[in-house]
Order: sequence, then C-alpha cells, then structure tokens
Amino acid sequence: MPPMNRRDALKATTLTLGSLLLATNGVLAACDRAPARATNGVLDADEQDLAEEMADTLLPTTPSSPGAKAAGIAPFMNVLLTDCYPPEQQRLVRDGLRKFGDDVGRDFARKPRVEREAILRDLSSKAKAASPAPHWFAIFREVALRSYFTSEVGMTKALRYSLVPGKWVGCTPLKAGQPAWG
Repeated sequence: MPPMNRRDALKATTLTLGSLLLATNGVLAACDRAPARATNGVLDADEQDLAEEMADTLLPTTPSSPGAKAAGIAPFMNVLLTDCYPPEQQRLVRDGLRKFGDDVGRDFARKPRVEREAILRDLSSKAKAASPAPHWFAIFREVALRSYFTSEVGMTKALRYSLVPGKWVGCTPLKAGQPAWG
C-alpha cells in the first residue's frame, strides 16, 4: 500500500467521523421522534384538541378552502405558543383553555356550529372589554390565525399564493370574493 499524505488522512478521518455522527444523530434520533400530536410544549393533547376545534370554528371549511382542522394546525399552534410567546402569555392561554374546557365542557366539538360560534363571539367581546389588559382569547385567536395562514392549506387554498411573484404593485383593487394575496 502506498504511503498516505496528511491531507488524505484528514479527509478519510473527517468522512468517517462525519458518517458516524450522521448515523447516530440522524438515523437513531429519528427513531425517538414524537408522534405528530406531540405533547411537549405549553398545551397537552386534550388542550390541543380543544384548541383545534375552537380554531376550526373561527376558520371553518368553506367551498373554496379547507378549515383549520383540515389544515391540522393544533401541533403548530402548540409550537408557536411555546417558542414565540413569553411565559406569562403562555400561562394565560393555557389557563384560559383549561378554564374554558371546564366551563363549556370537553364536548365543545359536539355542540352545533351556531352555538360554538356564539360562545366564541362572547369570548371575543370579553377579550375586547378586557383591553388593554391581555386576555387569553385574543392571544389564542392570534396564534390560530397565524398557524392557519402560514400552513400550506391556508397559504395555497385560502390566500392567493404565487410561488414566483411578478413585479411589485402596491395598490391593486380586489374583485368581489377574490382572496387576499399571501
């Protein structure tokens, strides 16, 4: 075997160690990943289910676009709330959802749509009345809207999505019923 120079030895060592690192961190770590309904974060699985039902009442399925539940936004709502909101607001939303679940009951999803909408309208008016103090429902609604409109379904079905936009036109009138640009 011919002698190896230092550069070739470093390349071989780097390749070997890099492959080993990828195998242990990539392949083996993939086996430990949590399911899609991860319970780590601010909300547990029951609270995520309730949050998704509430979000689906706010953003229902229409003939032109799927709703929040069809977009599967609950796990992302949990991640967004956990990673992007301060602990006080996280606690406020979690405690608000828990109290809402206790008051309204976990059967929110089984109530007729009209009744669910009335309950959420009442919560919305309470949140507006509480202003400028933060109310959990105002934060919840913001998280639900962001989660939906940044999802693939929200971006491509509810909004008018253009992968490669053309020139910038700052003021463009919309036709009646035309969705906003995303």
